[in-house]
Amino acid sequence: EWENVPEPKIQGINQAIVKPIAVSRCDLDLPIVNGYTLFRPGIPIGHEFVGMIEETSPEIANQYPKGTKVIIPFQISCGICPDCTLGRSKACTSVPYASHYGMGPSAKEFGGALSEKIWIPFAKQMLIPMPSDMDVISLASISDNIVEAWKLVGQWLEKKPNSPVMILGGLASSIGLYSASLAVGMGSSEVLYLDNDSERLKIAESLGAKAVSYSVLPKAWERKFPLIADCHGLKEGMDFALKSLSTEGIYGSASIFWTNKLEIPYLDLYNTGATLKIGRVDSREYIPHILKKISEKKIKPEKIVTKICSFEEATEAWLEPAIKLVVKMD
Repeated sequence: EWENVPEPKIQGINQAIVKPIAVSRCDLDLPIVNGYTLFRPGIPIGHEFVGMIEETSPEIANQYPKGTKVIIPFQISCGICPDCTLGRSKACTSVPYASHYGMGPSAKEFGGALSEKIWIPFAKQMLIPMPSDMDVISLASISDNIVEAWKLVGQWLEKKPNSPVMILGGLASSIGLYSASLAVGMGSSEVLYLDNDSERLKIAESLGAKAVSYSVLPKAWERKFPLIADCHGLKEGMDFALKSLSTEGIYGSASIFWTNKLEIPYLDLYNTGATLKIGRVDSREYIPHILKKISEKKIKPEKIVTKICSFEEATEAWLEPAIKLVVKMD
């Protein structure tokens, strides 16, 4: 439901007020509102968005004129603390740990993107100018889900461009498709996309991936892969992906398990020499990499958007099925 909240205001130096112009629903947002996560209800929602400058602190007004279109990382970061300077802005120590828009307790302080205005506390460090030739609708998810593709496949294909990639689609529905698009664009010698959803399979095929349907996941794939992106979301998907890794393979996951008690095939992974990359995405650090790949036509985020609605329609549309919903705010 919509609620009236106090209007955000400039409170000091290096701050901005941004008007969201396109807000994307993250793959995690539906589980949040449906009560499937540890986040409690009653928080502002929306953390994937691009916006337009409404107002700034006087000293940065020339750098960010009113009307400038900007990209906003969903994680709040100062850019100057030890973690930020080491490229770990998701763990910024100038704000409560894991502060971000639209999720968890921090959303009560910083707000959510599904609003008329939003406060940016560290403007120079957080705001990224949006290229004028890019579409706001296709770019709306860049704060989180699009850059997940860099975490899962992009950073590794940058080092080994021809590496075959397996992508296991699932509950992280758009992330799997963004990853497939990026893997194809970056020249992977084979992009195998596995899923049991016909709509996602069709999109994956249109992106250039080899889309293969399954009804029940086998114990492991018929052959091993050196790079696997797990977007399945359930333990059975993780088990399958880990057992499908080749020697010295890399496993990346977009799945979140809300527990500290999760078994893994440790001895198998030890003998394989596996690398496991899990965790929250580095939004501020990865956005420039993804912008470059979009400009080079090596990822096509526009093909993943499956539904667009207006600001007024958002309360209903937010709860309806869609691989990637984008709210056009004006």
